[in-house]
Parts: sequence; C-alpha cells; structure tokens
Amino acid sequence: MFKRVMSATGLLIVVLMVFNFADGAINGSHSLSNVFFRAQDLPVLGAMMMLAALSLSRAPDRDAGLAALLSRWSARPAMRRLVDPDRPLVWVVALAAACGIVGWIGTWLVFDAYPLSMDEFMANFDATILARGHMLAAVAPAWRADLPALGPQFLFHPDGGGYWVSSYLPVNAALRALGDQIGARTLVSPLLAMIAIVAVFGVGRRLWPDRPQIAWFAAIMLATSSQFLITAMTPYAMTAHLAFNLVWLWLFLINRWWSHLAAIVVGALACGLHQLIFHPLFVAPFIGQLWLDRRWRLAAVYTLAYAAICLFWLDYTSFALKTVAAVVGPSTDANPQGGAAWVAVQVHDLLGNFKPAAIGILAKNLIRFVTWQNLIVSPLLVVGAVGAVRAKGATRALLLGLALTIIAALSLMAYQGHGWGYRYIHGLLGSACLLAAWTWFNMTEKTAAADRGAASMVFLIFSLVSAVVLFPVRSWQAHGFVHPYAAAEAEIQRAKTPIVIVDDAGIWFGVDLVRNGPYLDHRPFVLYRGLVNTSRLRDLCARNAVTLFDRRDAERLGVPTFTEPSARRPLDFGRLLADLKCQVTRSGP
Repeated sequence: MFKRVMSATGLLIVVLMVFNFADGAINGSHSLSNVFFRAQDLPVLGAMMMLAALSLSRAPDRDAGLAALLSRWSARPAMRRLVDPDRPLVWVVALAAACGIVGWIGTWLVFDAYPLSMDEFMANFDATILARGHMLAAVAPAWRADLPALGPQFLFHPDGGGYWVSSYLPVNAALRALGDQIGARTLVSPLLAMIAIVAVFGVGRRLWPDRPQIAWFAAIMLATSSQFLITAMTPYAMTAHLAFNLVWLWLFLINRWWSHLAAIVVGALACGLHQLIFHPLFVAPFIGQLWLDRRWRLAAVYTLAYAAICLFWLDYTSFALKTVAAVVGPSTDANPQGGAAWVAVQVHDLLGNFKPAAIGILAKNLIRFVTWQNLIVSPLLVVGAVGAVRAKGATRALLLGLALTIIAALSLMAYQGHGWGYRYIHGLLGSACLLAAWTWFNMTEKTAAADRGAASMVFLIFSLVSAVVLFPVRSWQAHGFVHPYAAAEAEIQRAKTPIVIVDDAGIWFGVDLVRNGPYLDHRPFVLYRGLVNTSRLRDLCARNAVTLFDRRDAERLGVPTFTEPSARRPLDFGRLLADLKCQVTRSGP
C-alpha cells in the first residue's frame, strides 16, 4: 500500500514537471509562477521526489517490515486513543480552534497584518465602505479626475460619477465589515477556517456514516495543509469559499426541506463572495447528480434557484448604482459594468487570449497545490480518482467539482499571480481531503487489524511532517516575500508630504504600492506616476510638496527589482519632476 502511494507521488511529479517546462521559456524569469516555482516549490518538490524514489527502491518486503514496526507503536494505549478517539467531535473542535489561533497569530507574525495582493487590499477597501453603511464610496470633486492614478487596479468608478468601489462582489468584504463592528477584522479568516474544519468533519460523517475515521482523517488532512493555514492569515476570499462550500454540502447532505432551503441561502452568499464563477463549479456536479437520480422536483428547485442567484450577481454593480441613485440622486455619465452581456464579453476576451503556454502555467499551479498540502493528499487523489468515478453519487461529484474548476482555470485564468498554494481551487480543499481520506480507508479497510493500525500511524507521521516541518518552511517563505512590501507600505504612509508618487519602473509589482482609502480621508494621497499627466502633475506640484518612492527606495527595503530593457525604459521621472519645479522629498530616512 505504502509503495503504491509513493508510486503515485512519483508519477504525479513526473507528469507535472513535463508540462512545467512549457511555461518557462515563454513567460520568462520575471513571471511570478516561475519565481515561486524556483524559490518556494522546487525544494519541497525535490524532497518529495527523493522520498518517492527511496520507497520504490526498497525490497518488496519493506512495507511488511514497516507495518510490523508501526503496528507495535499503534498497539500502545496512547496511540489507540490518538488514532481512534472516543469523542471525535471534541477533538475536531479543538483542532479547529488550534487552526484559528494559528491563522490569527500568523496574520501578524507571518504577514505583518499587510494585505500583499490587490485582491486582499480590495476586500478591506470594500469592507470600509460597507462598514459605513454604503454600497459605493463618494469621492470629493477635487479628486475625481485623479481616480485612475489613485487606484490604478481592480477599481470601478462610473465616469464622472463621483463614486468608486472595487470590481469584486461584496460578500467577503461584508464579512470583514462585520468584523469591523467588533474591532476584529483580522479574526474573520481564522474563524472561517475553524468553520471549514468542523464542516469537513460533518460532511465526512454524512457521506460515510459507517466509517467515521474518514471524517476524522479528512479534518486532519485539511488542518495540516500549509495552503489552508497560511491563506487563513490573509483577507483573501478563498477561506470563505472553502467554508461556504463545505457548509453548503453539509446542509445538502442532511437532505431535509429546511436544510435545502438553508443551502440555497448559503449558495447565494457564496456566489457573491468575490467572483461568481467559483461556487457554481463546486455545486454543479451535485445538482447534476439530482437530475441523474431523477429527483426532479429538488433538481428543478436548485437549478432555478442558482439561475436566479447568478443573474442577480451578474447585475450587482448596476443594482448598486441604482440604489445609490435612489438615495442621493443619479450620477453623471454613469456607465455601469455588469449584466449577462458584459460577462459574455469578458469570457469571450479571456477565451480569445488562451495560449498553449497556459498548460505550463497550470502545471506550475498544480505543483504548487501538491507541495502546499499534507504530503499524502495529492498521491491519494491520483490513486483514488478512478474509484471515485466508479463510486458515483456524491463521491464522484466531489471529484468532478475539482476537475471542472481546474478546466475553467486553464481556459479562463491560468495565471493566478500571488497566492499561497493554488488559490483558485482553495474552495475545494475540503473535496480533496475527503477524497484522499476515503481512498486511504478503502486501501486499508480489508487489511489485518495490526496493519490498519500501522497504516494509521503512517498517515499520522505524514501529517506530523506536514505540520511540523513543511508548514514552518512555508510560513518562512511567505514572510520573506511579503515583509519588504509591508515595509515599503509603512514607509510610504509615514511620508511627511500630503502626496506620494510611486514610480514603479523596475519595481516588481510596484503598482501594488499605490493604495488609498475609499473616502480619501487619510494623508498622504498615493498616486501612480503612470496615470498622472504632465499638466495635472504641474498643478499638484504648484500647491503641494511631494514625496517620490522609486526603485532606489524599493532596493533599500528589499523589494524585488529588475532592469528594464533599454527599449522600454521610461523617462526618468525624477528629472521630469525637477523640470516641473516640484518640491520633491525622497522617501525614507
């Protein structure tokens, strides 16, 4: 059995590495996928390959010897209580609490409470708006012309309308706004992680009530996933996707009229977390199974409910604008983004941009997924995939949800950018752990009692290595990447001038340092030099001193930089400021 799992590990790694090489030459060394692969994932991948090769080179009776050794350990009373606890729910709640504590501490210790990506920043941006009871933030007339430079990414503002908000759906931000009400915004993701642990256990008990160990093992696999724990330290919507998906499935499997109604409500919220696509891909196989099982009435209810839910969220931006207009009057030249036609255009554009190199990017993403989980999860998924398809029902639906999401990511958004693990399938980590635990049980249930105990100990050893060795390594990697950006943000916010201009030439993801609050009620204002025209810059300099943050400051703080090709090297921005007679202060000491 152990050799079979290690064989699957080796096969999985070889396949992913073959497709991986398609990406490097095309996207270049500055592709974030390539950088993360070399700096973070390749060392872990190498260790996994060594483990697989070592196990495959052993004598045929090695597994038996290992089983005999571990069976003696598992025969001890303390080990029996650990492997098969008498009160599993108490253990799972304790496990969930431990994950929540780790997530909250890591928010500060690993990430310096800094939202690295613009996805994370926008969740807090919208949360501030919602916490004040607004759907969009009003912008003072003096700054409306500068909105593109004040927020160059992921922000939507009707032309001349005087409002702005992120281009994401609002439910994740609403959860963080609720946290704001009790002064605990940073507790939101850790609490959602706790819900996910309890929910994956509940789903496992519902799916396999006669095999309670599966639920327990699935909860341990999830709790020892570095991707799960580290993402719970961030404002990403992905932890909410995971928790909502698992709660939805738990309610769905209870199979009472009230639980189905509650599942539809949870699904409505899950679709609006930040992007519409993720939750429907998870639920589609389960709704499809209802049709296959000829449960016509329930299948029709779910199908119609999700059609209405998707139509609402597709038109949410227009709805928000109309709501604001009803309260404060219509905005000028409003051009709302939304509706089915707008989404169709976006999907068409994404499909039109598909390139074969996306396969290489996906391979890197999957390598990232493999190496950020409990080390035994991905091999068990490979071993158990065929069995899950043959099992049909909810087990097959779990696997199909993973497959649909990976296919959609390959077709529409292969490049994930920032992320700890493969965040596009984060909402399906519960599915992966349930399937892996189910496979493990199927491989061991017909063996002798001593061998089952030994197999449980093998599982626990893998989990211990994932938690005690891999998780600290991943935390150290994440902190090393994020800390320089957090330091740069802190320095920008300490500027003594009312305006800071970020010149991102040669700064890796330098545009992400352009961050302002939604109500522009905090100094300094941070502007992106690429979207401030010369006449506006002259006007700003006539009335204000400005601070310049550029590549020299980034290098001093450890933010990654690069040398741009001479053909693309922009005009020296500092020289332009001098020509305009701007009173410029350098960033930093």
